[in-house]
Amino acid sequence: MKKLLFLAILLASMSLDNVSISAEKQHKHDSKGMEQVMDHFILDQFSDEMKQAVTDFYKKDSVTFQYNWWDKNYDVVEIKQSEKGRELSHPYIIKFTVKTYDGNKRGQLGTDTITFGVSPLQFNKDLDEKNLAASNVELLNYSHGEPSKGK
Repeated sequence: MKKLLFLAILLASMSLDNVSISAEKQHKHDSKGMEQVMDHFILDQFSDEMKQAVTDFYKKDSVTFQYNWWDKNYDVVEIKQSEKGRELSHPYIIKFTVKTYDGNKRGQLGTDTITFGVSPLQFNKDLDEKNLAASNVELLNYSHGEPSKGK
């Protein structure tokens, strides 16, 4: 009887060794999900520069801007990289398309495109080398478009 009990305990312990444990859900980002994450990251990084550009263009502090992710006529964030054979004025050109509003009157002022030239740290040895995100950012163009109808 003792041998049978020992054998049962041994078999039970061996089967416990093979129990696999995993997270409830695996999080997988597809390319569209990763693009959205990067767009939000870039928008966060450039929010001060965009606010300054909008304020300078409209000459008032009450102007606000929003993003229309669902408009299929444009991308909210577009990035171009300078390459051999396709050199740009900066290593990266980042273009944002935003809807601008008069904060006091709540009326839409336009659908505007703000373009920045960006030179990261590796191209700017004069910037603080401890700041991993250090970049030289230059406003290249502010293009005002008329407000969208019906939105």
